[in-house]
Order: sequence, then C-alpha cells, then structure tokens
Amino acid sequence: MRTLRYISVLSLLLTLSLAIMAQDAQRLNERQVMGTARYVGMSGAMTAVGGDPSAVNDNPAGLGVYRRSEVLVTMDYQRDRTRQVGLDSLAETAGQFMAPQVSFVIAIGDPDQDEGVIFNNLMISYSRLRSYARRYHTVMDADRSMGSVLGDAGIDLGIDYPTFRQNAISEMKLRESGYVNQYDFDWSMNISHRLYIGAGLRMYSYRFAADMDYVELFSAKNADLKHHELENINSLVLSGFGVGGSFGLIYRPCGWLRLGASIHTPTLNTVTTSSTGTMWARTDSLRYSDAPSLSERWKDYHAPLHASFGAALQVGDYGMLSLQYDLNHTKSYPMLHTLRAGLEVVPVPGLYINAGYGYESTFRSTQNAVSFDPEFLRQDMHYLHTLSTQYASGAIGFRGRMFLIQMAYQYRWQRLRMYAHEAASPIDINADTHRVVLTLGWHN
Repeated sequence: MRTLRYISVLSLLLTLSLAIMAQDAQRLNERQVMGTARYVGMSGAMTAVGGDPSAVNDNPAGLGVYRRSEVLVTMDYQRDRTRQVGLDSLAETAGQFMAPQVSFVIAIGDPDQDEGVIFNNLMISYSRLRSYARRYHTVMDADRSMGSVLGDAGIDLGIDYPTFRQNAISEMKLRESGYVNQYDFDWSMNISHRLYIGAGLRMYSYRFAADMDYVELFSAKNADLKHHELENINSLVLSGFGVGGSFGLIYRPCGWLRLGASIHTPTLNTVTTSSTGTMWARTDSLRYSDAPSLSERWKDYHAPLHASFGAALQVGDYGMLSLQYDLNHTKSYPMLHTLRAGLEVVPVPGLYINAGYGYESTFRSTQNAVSFDPEFLRQDMHYLHTLSTQYASGAIGFRGRMFLIQMAYQYRWQRLRMYAHEAASPIDINADTHRVVLTLGWHN
C-alpha cells in the first residue's frame, strides 16, 4: 500500500514538472552585481567602458581596451539581512566571505600603433555571478491548512493531518546557500582605437540549497476536536553545469563618446534536483510520513538570452559617465529589465573615484502570477518572488605603474514576497545586503 501511494505521488510530480522547472529557473536565472571593486562601484554600468575583467563578462569587446597585461584578484564580504514587514523582531542575518573574481589578461599588440589592428587580447577568468546566503523567518495566516491542500489534491501519506478547512497560524524558517559560478575564455580585437570587437566562451556551474522548517498551529472549529499541529521539514538541492557564448562590440565615433552592445546566447545546461522531506502531524496521536528522496536530471533548463546596451560620455582624462540597459528574455517568462548608471572621476592621475546606481525589475509580469501545485514528493511548496532590486555603490582606488588597489562598498535592497503554500497569505519581506569589495592587481 505504501508503495502504491508513492507511485501515485510520483505520477503527480511528473504531471507538474513544468511548474517545478519554472520555480527552479527563477532561482538560477537571477544575478547580482558582483565582481571587481571598480565594477561594483559603478553598479556594473560598464558595457560601453571595458578595461575591467568583470566588464568583459558583460561585453567581451571591453577586453580590447586593455593596452597591457594584467592579473587581478578580488575579495568580497557580504552580509544579508531579511525581515518581515511589520515584524522586525523576526529579522535574520547571514554573512559570507568569498573570492568572487580572479582574472589573467594577456595584451598582444603595439601600443605605439594608431591604425589597423592594434591589439589582439586574451583573458581567462573566474567570476561568481550569484551567491545564495540568506535566512528567512516569517509568521503568516492561512485560510486553509497545508493538509487540506494536499488532501484536495488526492495525496494521502497515511498520517492524520487535518484536511478540514480552518484558519491556521504558521511559522516558517528558510535557509538558502549556494552559488552560480562562471568560467570565461575571451578574445577581443582593437581596431584603430575606434572599434573593439570580442567573443567569449562561458561555462557555468550551479548549486542552490534550501532547507525549510514549516509549522502550522491551529484550533479546530469543531469543539469535539482538540488542538492540532502540522510540520513539514524539507531540503532541496539544485546542481549542474552549462555552457554558452557571448559576442560584443564597442564603437568610439569621437573621443568623448563610447557606444557598446553585447549579446549572450541561451545556455545549454544539465541540472540535477535532489529532494528529501518529512511531514508529521499531531491530532490525537503523533504520526510521521517520510517522503522518499528524489534525484532526477533536468536537461531542458536554458538560461535566458541576455542583451546589453550602453553609452559612456568621457571628459578627457578627468572621468566619465556611463549608462546601461540590460534585457533578459525567454519564451517561458516575462522580460527582465535592468537600468544602471555609473560615474568615474579622476581628480589626480592614478586616483579613481566611482559611484553607481542600478534598478532591476521583477522576474514576473504581475505580483501574483504564481502557479502553485502540490508536488509533494519534493515537498518544497514555498515560493519566493522578487518584486524589485536596487543598488547603490561607491569605490575609490589607486592605479600605479605596476600595481593597483581598489575598494568598494555596495548597498542592495530588495522587495520580496513569500508564499508558504497555495493557501497561505503572502508575506512581504525587505532584504538588505551590505557588500565590501577589495581588488588587488598587477599589470605590465
């Protein structure tokens, strides 16, 4: 009987695989402004600027701006804080130290030449595009118990969880960890210091882990029934790898203007999902139900087509203002829009001061455009929806004849909406991230 029950649940899971993929794809698609201190200080608005390994990640043509070889290493500390709106007492913090960027640039050419092909440059680099290091703690109301949701879906795990409709007060603790890493091989050509063209090979590695503890407490409307309690403990791991390409150009029609554009192809990926979970319910007695562990390979995940357009206004040797627009597009999801602005000031030769701002739209077109399905074998019935993301940053650095050092600070704030399951009331969450970045380098 137990085997037949698991088979019925597995059949339901296969029917709902598209819904599962939609939630997992959102987790893996979202990116952060991470990289060198200069890049972070300008909030990533460097598609038309180049001359920085993190900018090359956005536009490989920016590699052609280099006139000498360079090695860079970046260290980063981020601290995340989440809090439920109206309940600051439930605030959760998490910190993480990492090295999100290492690069080696080889500049091949004649710096004294002014016409024709001046440089053919190469770069090998490692970059972290996303770091998952957050904790959430929420309290919410639900018009129905999770047990009622599962019962209506025809899922019976043999425990006496309450299937009648009633108000419930629930508490959820969620812990996320993981990363999206990128490994680059880039080439770029400098033609007469006016046109820069480039291409890159991108390889990705993914890992996302979520551990959730969800508890419902409610009193029955029927006086004959006693206090009830239900708990769902589950974990999910997404891991895999992918490969894609990138192409770009930068054009300088005059000495004070740079125009840049790039496109990143959709990636070919293989992602494995692994899930385990346990549910128990307390009615007149205590019952447990262990969902069997699940591990399956998902071959149909594609990171979206990514396009970037930028313009930079340069004021001699005194600095520049850069503007950028990014677009992510897939057939399955609405387009994701990002606007960035960056400023660089050079008050004296060798000293660089940066500032930046960025805004990213929601991953979905409407706040409640979420499809909830009880894929109980995985048990991760919660959904976290990013409504908007903003960045503000600044940096200061010194670039000498052989060495460079730069330091940046970034503040990111997000508006999130969380659903514990289909019948739970949405919870609004404010999330803040403080990031300190240090970049050290050598060039020749």
